[in-house]
Amino acid sequence: MTRRRMTTGLSGIRVLDLSDRSAALAGRVLADLGAEVIMVEPPGGNSIRHLQPRLEGVAEAEASFAHQYFSANKRSVVVDLATQQELFLSLVASADVVIDTERPGHLDNLALSHEVLRSANPLLIQCSVTPFGMFGEWRDRKATDLVAGAAGGLIWLSGEPRGKPVQGGADVTYAMAGLIAASAISIALHQRDSGPEGSGAYIDISLQEAAATAAMQTATPSNWTWFNQIPRRPGLSAALRCADGGYVGHMIRPDRFEKFLAWADREEIDHEMTADDWELSRLDAPRKGNPVGATTLALAAKLTRDEFFAGALEADLICLPVLSFDDHEQTDQYVINEQFLAVEHPGIERDLGFVRSPVDGMAEPVVLNAAPLLGADQTLVDLVPEPPVMRKMASATSPDPARALAGIRVVDFGWVLAAPIGTRLLASFGAEVIRVESTKRPDSMRSQIGPDGLPDPDMGGLFNVVNTGKKSLAVDLSTEQGMKLVKELIATADVVVNNFRPGAMERMGFGHDVLTALKPDIVSLNLPGAHRQGPWAVRPSMGNILMAASGFNMLTGFDGERPRGIGIAYPDFTGPHLLVSTILAALRQRDPSGGGQEIHLTQLTGMVSLLGAEWMQYKATGVQPPRRANRDPNLCPHGVFAAAGSEYSDDEWVALAVQGDDEWARFCEAIGDAGLANDARFVTHDRRKENEDALDEIIEAWTGNKDKWDIADQLQAAGIASAPVEHLAETYERDPQLRHHYQLLQQPVRPDVAIPINRETAQWVGHDLRLTRAPAVGEHNQHVVCDILGHTEEEYVQLIIGDVLT
Repeated sequence: MTRRRMTTGLSGIRVLDLSDRSAALAGRVLADLGAEVIMVEPPGGNSIRHLQPRLEGVAEAEASFAHQYFSANKRSVVVDLATQQELFLSLVASADVVIDTERPGHLDNLALSHEVLRSANPLLIQCSVTPFGMFGEWRDRKATDLVAGAAGGLIWLSGEPRGKPVQGGADVTYAMAGLIAASAISIALHQRDSGPEGSGAYIDISLQEAAATAAMQTATPSNWTWFNQIPRRPGLSAALRCADGGYVGHMIRPDRFEKFLAWADREEIDHEMTADDWELSRLDAPRKGNPVGATTLALAAKLTRDEFFAGALEADLICLPVLSFDDHEQTDQYVINEQFLAVEHPGIERDLGFVRSPVDGMAEPVVLNAAPLLGADQTLVDLVPEPPVMRKMASATSPDPARALAGIRVVDFGWVLAAPIGTRLLASFGAEVIRVESTKRPDSMRSQIGPDGLPDPDMGGLFNVVNTGKKSLAVDLSTEQGMKLVKELIATADVVVNNFRPGAMERMGFGHDVLTALKPDIVSLNLPGAHRQGPWAVRPSMGNILMAASGFNMLTGFDGERPRGIGIAYPDFTGPHLLVSTILAALRQRDPSGGGQEIHLTQLTGMVSLLGAEWMQYKATGVQPPRRANRDPNLCPHGVFAAAGSEYSDDEWVALAVQGDDEWARFCEAIGDAGLANDARFVTHDRRKENEDALDEIIEAWTGNKDKWDIADQLQAAGIASAPVEHLAETYERDPQLRHHYQLLQQPVRPDVAIPINRETAQWVGHDLRLTRAPAVGEHNQHVVCDILGHTEEEYVQLIIGDVLT
């Protein structure tokens, strides 16, 4: 099968991909960025090849939509790791990266431990993605996307307020883990290849922590430690039913409250609010009894989806329609930006429907090659090249990951979440990240409430979570001197980041042409909500609203319930890792060529790309994939079940997943009903799926009067994936595996208050990556002006007097 030319960001990097579905996205992202990614598969193929749903009329090993999407741009060789260790080690000697999803200890038992792999290749980077990480009490436990999401606190936040917690469509936890793995590998590659001595790394990523990271906005840990608050469903999800049965996602910003009232008045909606009631539209305003909600419901009851959307746009509100796949090819925003395309697969003689790559936005477009046939590249094994001459001496010790990106300076215009989380990641691993901000137009995160329950620019819980390790330059960009200062800073930088709407940087005077004039090799990255073109380009957006428009909500939840999606602003947590991976690929291109580039990512494209397998299924069948509730075509039983009440509430649940007939028999024994395994309704996977409603009733009768933690312990002891559906208080205080997930930091203004911070999900084995606190507003003004830019103390004082520094 002829392969078309790829982007060159990671050209020359060879990745051996042993991962199953849980981390398949990592290799796909690296392949899209130009790495040679080789799936090392067992005889019969990687398990991803055999997942349902599948293409009809195609050999099973090539039929899975998940395989066809997540294995695109990869190669395939067959190696039996149980008997062909030497052959595998010869591949390792020629590689840069190994990605695996084996349970802890499995590769050790095959004589392929990390130490053995490093002996074959001292510069090797190995990334292991496992259910609960490589260490800790739960290291040997099993998990699926559902179970890890339950243990990480993500599932708890999603669903109807009085209904069952809901798993997100398209395997949210797996997507997060794959993106985290790709960005972590990119960081490790930069560290290995940028210094005089290189060293490999061993990266440990837990699915549970990936879920906890995605939940860190809705379940900000200080909500519990400061206020004893446990966030509840539906979290940040949004779906407002309109008169025609369609839905919109929307948010009313306080600064647009008067326009909202004017719209309600035009539509003759009764209300008694005035512009002075703007605080009712704050995100933290009470929902119960809030007249804003009643007014919005009245508007929706009168207007169709499209009428509501048009009115919301006129009122300058944040709003997008909740779309299904049936809507996508008639939606101008997607059509204009060619969001969807067909890719020829010569091996199965048909075209497949694809979405654009999540990293399609660099200077070179991502070219998509169809997924490989099983063993299509076996010559790579038969003719394993000699190990490359080492480009540098391998260090005898593993380098400190906190210094991995040392020497990179980032000017950060990012605000709210998507870009700041990405630049936090860069800062955590050693980059110097300087926030450009102002007290005259502050980041809304600076108005978060502090431990006293009042807005505090430096003590807001979520602000501190997403801005650790950075510096702050507070400067008035409306002044000529302020603009001059920031331009001087950019001239010293490697990277400039923003997540404004398209065109905002140009209007501010920082378009890419200006940046390259200041620093010819600058890498500038834009991460707006929507694309640069199309009717949504100039619209304000938020992650949960983009999630609604991507098609995700219509894959999530129970039929008959509102298509809420999940309780987080999902794109705000996927985009940051795409930001890091593309920036580091661009810097890798820059170093030999001396040229920078402008990167155009969008949170919406990143979100849609995570639905690629489901979109491919839709294009092949012409039928919208069903909302998954908590079920899985490959696992049964699989779901969330009621458990006994606890000290916190009666809202207690347990998640479990059973794979195959052997696990089914063990599950029946574990619940004290061994004979159930032979019940004609449940004797095979297909029969269990046919009778899943009856099976769920039997299971819930067993779980309903038991403690969820005891249930999970009992099932895990039998080798069944299970976890309590944890809420914030439990992830923070009770879960033994998350004991090290939170770090405590202090701000100098309140040294008596501990601020709990989610650590980075990717951990380097042998190192304890410690975070440093977020900056106070303008804390580093003097350092930037005098130490970095070389101005005198007198000049610095004059900038303060002139209100240039704010």
